[in-house]
Amino acid sequence: MSTHTAIATTELGKIDAIQVPTEAPGEGEVLLKVEYSSMIAFDTYLADLGYTISNYPGILGFNASGTVARLGADVNDLAVGDRVTAFSFLSSRSKGMQEYSVQPRVVCSKIPDSLSLEEAVTIPDNLITAFYTLFNQLGLPVPACFPAATTPSDASIPILIYGAGSTAGQYSIQLLHAAGYKKILATASPKHHAFLRSLGATDTFDYNSPGLTSDIAKAVGGSGKVPLSVDCISTDTTLDTLAKVISPTGKVAFLLPFKKGNTLTAKHVDEMKMEPPKDNGPFAKTTKLIGVRTFRFLEDTFLKENLMTKIVPSLLENGVIKPNRVLLLDQGTFKERVEQGLDLLRNNKVSGEKIVVKVRDDDGRELP
Repeated sequence: MSTHTAIATTELGKIDAIQVPTEAPGEGEVLLKVEYSSMIAFDTYLADLGYTISNYPGILGFNASGTVARLGADVNDLAVGDRVTAFSFLSSRSKGMQEYSVQPRVVCSKIPDSLSLEEAVTIPDNLITAFYTLFNQLGLPVPACFPAATTPSDASIPILIYGAGSTAGQYSIQLLHAAGYKKILATASPKHHAFLRSLGATDTFDYNSPGLTSDIAKAVGGSGKVPLSVDCISTDTTLDTLAKVISPTGKVAFLLPFKKGNTLTAKHVDEMKMEPPKDNGPFAKTTKLIGVRTFRFLEDTFLKENLMTKIVPSLLENGVIKPNRVLLLDQGTFKERVEQGLDLLRNNKVSGEKIVVKVRDDDGRELP
């Protein structure tokens, strides 16, 4: 069996370039020749904390883009050579930080010629997170098409995206705008405000402003309380802030895990929690708190059959979704590029961009 290069955590706190078997795709799978993989905070949890690692080595990379190298049985809507992006969140054989990756068809999206592979790899994890959060976890109705042909009955309901400068926040705003919602509130650093408004945010707020809660209340009007919110940061500090602006009968969706302090990157496993606070913490007892586990989106039959295979390609083909801005790492060896990305994430040196790693060195191996 031929092999290829992958970047994996080989023991707690260590990553390395390793050789792994290049597997053939099974039924309902494709073999992806990976060109780019993007990095998220979760990669640091695997590498630094051993989080979710049951056996070493554990390959990194929760997103991949490239071309279809081989098709498994019963994959009839893709062809060898098609350009795709994949949500590579399953086992090591399906992770993105390797030269070849086996992906279930249901996590792959064909991309239009107008989109580069570097841009495409910023899309899967956080666009899926945003879609799943809004239209499954918060229960907003899924439009028949994007942009929505009809205005939703609750189009004027205020919806707050906290941490909207994040990649997931950017996609949440775009989806809400395309679905026809007219009151999209966004908190972020001021440097992101103009960009977020260009994506569809109607009101932007500096989350460090001492007048944040009163500013949000003024924008909401009426009771001054927000009925729906997505917390893209999910830390101790965001809990306390959101509790001041959310309606007692509202819903808040938190992108898990919760982290201690006020940063996206946890330093210890015990700093992360996968459930909302018991007894609702600082929120009213009647407020519904939802912990979002994006990796479960395939448990929803509609999303499994349609989201990556049909909806995402349509959003991209029609230009409804703009990809995240790219921070491309293409210098040095494959391992050095990944190490640089991990360092950027650990030290919170990235804001409003997605770290994209060029996977193949110039001598990247081809299939025999």
